[in-house]
Amino acid sequence: MKKIELLAPAGNFECLVAAVQSGADAVYLSGKAFGARSYADNFDKETLEKAVDYCHLRGAKVYVTVNTLVTDSEMQELSEYLVFLNNIGTDAIIVQDVGVMQLAKQIVPELLVHASTQMTVHNADGVKALGKYGVNRVVLAREVPLENIKRISENTEAELEVFAHGALCMCYSGQCLMSSIIGGRSGNRGKCAQPCRLPYSINGDRTKKFYMSLKDLSSVNHISELMEIGVTSLKIEGRMKGPAYVAAVVGVYRKYIDNPHPIEKADAELLDRIFNRGGVTDGYLTGKVGREMFAFDKPDNPYHKGSDALEQELLSRIKNENRKLSLKCKIEIKIGQKPVITVCFDEVEAVYEADFLVESAQKLPLSKDAVKAQLSKTGGTPFEFSKVDVFLDADVFVSAGALNNMRRAVLEKFEELYINRFKRQSVKLVPELLTDEKLCEGGFVCEITTIEQFKAVKGLNFIYFYVPLHIIEQNREFFEAVRDRIVIALPAIIAENRSADIEERAESLLKDGFFAVQASNIAQTKNFDGYRMFGGFRLNIFNSGALNFYKNSGIELSELSPELNVKQIQKIKKVIPVQTMVYGRLPLMVTENCVIRNNSKCPCNGLNTITDRMGMVFPVIKDGEDCRSVVLNCKKTFLGYDMDKLKRAGVSFFRLYFTDESPEECMRVCESFFENSGYRPEDFTGGHFAKGVQ
Repeated sequence: MKKIELLAPAGNFECLVAAVQSGADAVYLSGKAFGARSYADNFDKETLEKAVDYCHLRGAKVYVTVNTLVTDSEMQELSEYLVFLNNIGTDAIIVQDVGVMQLAKQIVPELLVHASTQMTVHNADGVKALGKYGVNRVVLAREVPLENIKRISENTEAELEVFAHGALCMCYSGQCLMSSIIGGRSGNRGKCAQPCRLPYSINGDRTKKFYMSLKDLSSVNHISELMEIGVTSLKIEGRMKGPAYVAAVVGVYRKYIDNPHPIEKADAELLDRIFNRGGVTDGYLTGKVGREMFAFDKPDNPYHKGSDALEQELLSRIKNENRKLSLKCKIEIKIGQKPVITVCFDEVEAVYEADFLVESAQKLPLSKDAVKAQLSKTGGTPFEFSKVDVFLDADVFVSAGALNNMRRAVLEKFEELYINRFKRQSVKLVPELLTDEKLCEGGFVCEITTIEQFKAVKGLNFIYFYVPLHIIEQNREFFEAVRDRIVIALPAIIAENRSADIEERAESLLKDGFFAVQASNIAQTKNFDGYRMFGGFRLNIFNSGALNFYKNSGIELSELSPELNVKQIQKIKKVIPVQTMVYGRLPLMVTENCVIRNNSKCPCNGLNTITDRMGMVFPVIKDGEDCRSVVLNCKKTFLGYDMDKLKRAGVSFFRLYFTDESPEECMRVCESFFENSGYRPEDFTGGHFAKGVQ
């Protein structure tokens, strides 16, 4: 069984010290920009370099989060930042945006890239797809159970990182637009306002509870299993939390990684006292989703049962240097010569020669034991000597002060040499320049979720119809005549144990002449290599580099991120035709836990809703045929009045998306776009088309 890495959060330098001194093998942190926890203190460039050096001197690695979506106008700043991170010796960057991933591979190829959980990688094909582009580690979605982690590990080569402890998002990370739409604060840009921690009612019930607020994750009792199934790194969530929390959680997990066994009562109580949201859960790991995973009553005010005394005790443990590099030391003291001391570790060697000549002893000669004792006084430094070799002439004398000075001088020299071995000099390659291609004329496309909607609109002049896989299979006869215009819409999430089945079913339709498949996850670019593929909005294409990445992955046409505004859309180089949603309820969340079942029986065969504290009603539908919830926006997007702006911005295809509409309403909407009938939804929004997101 290989050793597993313990990866800890560091929202500031004090938390970083707490993590390292409590036993973390690595820390993850963010600079002042491009990190998905922008409300943490985070690190400016000076403290970031100091942090990297601090960790390396104590045998820990540093991973920097560059895990937000990035616009084209931010790419120059990002390029300079990546060069800086590379040159200060950052061990890896954690990335969500495939455009950022591609940029890093071009300009700082030595800097390792880890795929963030924001990429929503949840099966082996997703890991393999990223492996083709040099990603050496993938942070899996929190929703992946142990059984599927094992399958992914057995069928892939990349390192796998899993969240082990801390907060759980209701939505699959990277797929949440709730904060973005409600308040303009995008989780994909590091500014999530955590709307899932607010109260809601279900299906019109007057009772409001925290139906979307999950308890915190705890996997301490699964450490042995996680090791056995091939996980490389256990990640603790908490860059918004303080050093006492970091010290407590890292200390407990360090103990059980080094000696796996059921958690002891005192350690369970410590984790409970330092922070919890009404208890903890291991539900996703065990595959047992449901009500027991939720903190319905008080999630916005965690049961923080700690005290000043507890925090002081935890912080006192990290005041001393608990993490030391074990160096080998050699000193030569010869009469008539300058004494020389050498220390070495991991092929780094430092030599220091004193500025005086050794003389014969006038009284008591120096002994080897005395020299060893004096040199071994490395307290307060991140070093210790595992071995001290003393070569000493008889009857010589060197003062204790001189020996201390030699020890300090050689350690300072070693520290500089050792730190510098991690630093690099970027070649500063020029990023690939992209140009717009000649685009097709385009037009309207339609996505439906029921067969009744398709029957209503099938005779209209849509270029393509996006139809869910299971709807095609259940109603095959209705689609045969137009199969050369049918794009197979796959579920947003395809679990590892379902992947082969979904791929086989979709491939069968493609072989029978159905036009294309819509990829909504990077995994699907691998699943359907060789077939025509369109990209869905869930790919989070936010910049020219990302669009070019998916072009190179086989995507012929793709929808851009709905969080872009029209000016940002215009700047994107259209290396393939692009699409945007001009009508419909934007999906805001896709959740492994069924939202509705928290307050009712299995709701799959009806229209369901959740209502927030402001009275806004959000419909909830299924993700394809699976028992998985998709929360839709309370308002319908309608951009019929801005079509000319979209066309001038380079958009070729315009998607009408029908979810809870009746066939009659579908026709009224289509008439509005095709015939300019003047119809408008009763309550609609322009989304982020005008302003964009923070």
